[in-house]
Amino acid sequence: MASHKPGTLYIIASPIGNMEDITLRALRILKEEAQYAYCEDTRQTAKLLRHYGISLPLQSLHAHSSDEKVLRAVNLLLDGTSIAYLTDSGTPGVSDPGGRLVHAAFEHHIPVIPVPGPSALTAIASVAGFPEKNILFAGFLSKKDGKKKREIEHLLEFDGILVIYESPYRIKKLITILNDLVPDASIVIGREISKLYEEIRRGSVREIYESLDSLIERGEFAIALYRGKKRD
Repeated sequence: MASHKPGTLYIIASPIGNMEDITLRALRILKEEAQYAYCEDTRQTAKLLRHYGISLPLQSLHAHSSDEKVLRAVNLLLDGTSIAYLTDSGTPGVSDPGGRLVHAAFEHHIPVIPVPGPSALTAIASVAGFPEKNILFAGFLSKKDGKKKREIEHLLEFDGILVIYESPYRIKKLITILNDLVPDASIVIGREISKLYEEIRRGSVREIYESLDSLIERGEFAIALYRGKKRD
């Protein structure tokens, strides 16, 4: 282990659509503190850095990266190099591989600092308008219909707001399953949040299901569901 002070791992939230969503603090750290940036897709992060005139060496770190690649990042940190980690969009560590790097850094007593900012989770919750403070984040569910339905049945036992992410390829199937299970529940669907063609739909699950043909199957979806159950 290096004898000098290790670098810092900055976990930086990146825009989920609009480039202006990034924080001033994140830009300062990228410009002044970080010597490397690790990210899910170097092409996506390069666009962000170019937009703000920032030059940093980029390394990819995604779901299929090897343990050796994570260790190389850790060794850089132990050598005193500070690293920024960014996902393609939103806050790292939420439905992405950032957790692996954070865990490895903690194991080696490397400082890890969160730089909060955009998140589809908080964005959809902020426009849901549900009279509830408890939120359960389920992220992406199974791609298999049967398993997905069982997952939802289990999640529906939660007394509060349920937030789910879904791809454009499976959004209609998800709404169909929800309509089978909880047609009277309230639902808010955010598509392309913070992007040019942002769309927010709200109503009962049944109402959304009945207008499913008009739902555009493009972009990522964030869904907030609320059954309005009363506590004992």
